[in-house]
This record gives sequence, structure tokens and C-alpha cells, in this order.
Amino acid sequence: MTLFFQIKHKFPLQKTWIVLVYSFLLTVLNSCNDDDAIEDTALHSIEISTGDIYPEFNPEIKDYYITSLNTLQNIEVTIDDFDTSKNIYINNTKINTKTTSIKLNNGQDIVIRSGSNSENSTTYTIHYLPNDLPKTNLISKNNPTEGYTFINLFELSSQGTRNYSYIAILDNDAFPVFYKKLPYQAVINFMCFVTEDGQKRYSYNVNEIGKIIVMNEHFEEIKQLNLLPHNGHGNYPTDNHDLIYLSDNHYILPSYVVREDVNMTAYGGSASVDLVEFVFQEIINNQVVFEWNTADHPELLSATDPIYYSQYATATKVDYFHFNSIAIDPNDQNFVVSARHTNQIYKINRTTGAIMWRFGGSNDDFNLVGNQIISHPHHATILPNGNLLLFDNGVTKTPKQSRIAEFELDETNTTANLVFEYNDAGRYFDIMGSAQKLSNGNYFIGWGGNITSQSNANKSDITEINSSGNIVLDISFSNNPGSFTYSYRALKYSITF
Repeated sequence: MTLFFQIKHKFPLQKTWIVLVYSFLLTVLNSCNDDDAIEDTALHSIEISTGDIYPEFNPEIKDYYITSLNTLQNIEVTIDDFDTSKNIYINNTKINTKTTSIKLNNGQDIVIRSGSNSENSTTYTIHYLPNDLPKTNLISKNNPTEGYTFINLFELSSQGTRNYSYIAILDNDAFPVFYKKLPYQAVINFMCFVTEDGQKRYSYNVNEIGKIIVMNEHFEEIKQLNLLPHNGHGNYPTDNHDLIYLSDNHYILPSYVVREDVNMTAYGGSASVDLVEFVFQEIINNQVVFEWNTADHPELLSATDPIYYSQYATATKVDYFHFNSIAIDPNDQNFVVSARHTNQIYKINRTTGAIMWRFGGSNDDFNLVGNQIISHPHHATILPNGNLLLFDNGVTKTPKQSRIAEFELDETNTTANLVFEYNDAGRYFDIMGSAQKLSNGNYFIGWGGNITSQSNANKSDITEINSSGNIVLDISFSNNPGSFTYSYRALKYSITF
């Protein structure tokens, strides 16, 4: 201040000019000596509503990924240390509150910039696609059915499986509009249900914990399901192959149960064999209203494919039935079950538990011949017109050939007529697979997997065809050398989110 007064008294007529010089000097001095004038652009917390970011947030780390991302709905971004003195932008839009709702386009990262200008700012990026999410590729598209494809993605290789899996929803460009990373080796059977009261529910099966996980319309977990104590047994873990979900209080759950020390000498086997049995329950309001167990049907032991029949004498544990799908016939409400190792589809009376008919395999009630014969079927459903649709792996056929097949059934006279099939010459997938008929008459195919053939693994994994057999959508998964990325099923739903 001394300098100011000296200048003022010496030049009294130039007060305005002196004040300006003095202000400039103060600004220069403050900019040199006041550390608080440097803008703090670091953030200390970022949260995304659809999943957890990783690695764990650290202000010094600028690039992140996220365990789950959902572009079908709005996403909330929360910055806990937000205050109005900071200039914070999300995807180039300045935010004014701690929590901001955004909508992402396909492939659009979440870019958060803190700072008043690009030269003095800190930028954090949450990337849309994780590095370890298997890539999905559009091969061709020609007016496919509107809708979204539900898949699971896991990798098999000679080194075994990874310790994580993904579930994902693809649009018709084969792009993941939703994904969720899960800490399990083989999460499968990602499905959508519209319940009896009109609610959307999503589910996936986890064999490692013996549970089926159910999510609400926001993909938030609401239930974990397993079979209940009944007929003298305790809880059973759920198997990962299927689920029927009718409402939050009504569902059908499957399980594999080992029956120990069974004498199989009557079948040419040893005196002590452990058998893998299939059990399923219909549960209403947390009460078992129906239970079915292959152990109650010893005639099935002689129906297994010769590949497995011989194991009665050579293996300590035999998976002679191997259930892989369960459905409800929409025409009479009875159950339809697919068993890979007996080459058969069964209709099971929903009241008595009696086997009403057996389609395929030994003792086939429909007397299938020639190209009608099925081998190691998957995903059998009865269509509204009464036809049977299934995925036929073709494991024991010569040549080995996979296909989808639709049969017209006369259940009264137990006759069948093959009315549609689709295959791709030389395409053979020995495990998994799904077949779905869409409301417009198109067929939607999940080709499953082949663990022994890299050439088959590198073919398309999902195909939609029209009723003339023309491909309207073809999608593949990228494979690492010596490994195979599969989805147990691929199912298409015409739904809105």
C-alpha cells in the first residue's frame, strides 16, 4: 500500500490509471504466490448405475471398463464430490447435479471431463466394450425380424474355461446393446419372460452355485432359485439347462441328482454304479405342486444311446439321460422334455407324471425312419399349431450333420411328418444348440458348439432364415486360436425396453 500512496500523491490527476496499474500488479503477485488459484480438476469418485467400473477408481487412472452396460435404458452417472465450483462435462455436456441421466448410442464411451477448458482439464473414460468381451460380428443382414438376441458368451479351450462369463443382448447389427460380466466359468441360458401379469423378467443359470438368477425389468437381481425339499429329500441345486418362469411365484425348475450305488447287473453293468438322474419341480407360492424324477421310470435305463449304455460296466458314474430342455405344450399344458443321451423327446402328463409318448430313440412311439430319425436333440418345443420343433445335433448320424427340424405330429395315431428342416452342408455342432420359430414364420437358430473342430467353430454361430430357407441374418463370434466362444442358446425376442 505504501507504493500506492506515494504514486497517488505524486500524480494526483492520474488516479484511474494508477488504480489500473495497481490492480494488475496485485493480479500478477497473486498468480505467482496463491496456490489456490490453480483449478483442481481431479475427481475422486465415479459411479455408473448399470455396473461397477474397474479397475477401482483412482484419480490418477484415466481409463476404465464396466462390468455391465445397458444402452436400452437411461444410465445414471454419479460423481460424489460434485460441487458447483467445478466445471464437469459428460460427453461434452456440462452437468449441474451430482447424478446425471444419460443415453448412450451403440459404442459410445462415457467421457467425463473436469476443467474449465481443454488445456486445463482432466478426462476420465469408461469404455463401452471391455477388452475381454468376445467380439460378435455381423456376416449378413437382409430384412431380419425386428427384435433382440439373447446370448451367453463363454470360451472353451485346451487350457479349460475362463473364470468369468458374459450375458449379452445383440441388436440386428450384432452389436451388444446390453452386457453383464459374471464371475463364473459358464453362465448359460440367458432368457426373457413376460409373466402372467405382464412383467418382464430376465434369467440366467449358474451351475457353479446351483442357482437360477432372476432379474427385473431393470436387470436388477430379485431372486435366486433352487429346488425345494420334497418327498423326503432336501434342497436340490438347479441345473443350468433350462427354466420356465410363469410369474414371480410360479416356475418350473430342473435339477441333476446323483443316485448312488445302483446295481446295474441286469443291464450288463457292474453292481455299483452312480446314476445321474433328472428331477424337475413345479413350484407355486414356494410350495412344490409337482415333482418328476427319472429314477421313478426304470424303463429309461434301457433307452440310453449305446454310447452311454456301455458305461454301465465301465464307468463309476453314468449320465444316461441328460435332460437339456423343458417346455409346456401350449395346446394341452403338459410338459415336453428333451433328453440328449436317449435321443428322445418325451411328453409328460402334468397331473399324473406318466410318459404320454416318446419321440425318437429306442422304443420310439412314432416309428421314425430315414431322415426323420434324430440324434442327441436339443431345445424341443411344441408350436401353437401342435408341431414339434427341435435342434438336432446329429451326433450318431453318418455323415455327422446338424440341423433344425419341424415335425407335424398326430398324437392320437402317433405318426410324424417332417415338414421343414434346415442345415448347412458340412456344418456339425455336437453340443448345445437351439431352434426357435418366430411369429412371422422365420426360424432362429443358435448353432451351439463343436469342441473338436476349429473350422466348424469359425462358422456363423447364429442364423435367422425365412420360411424358404433364405438367410436373413447371420452372426459369428470371434475365436482365439485353439479356443471356441459359444452361446448355449441364441433366442430372439420382439420386445421393447
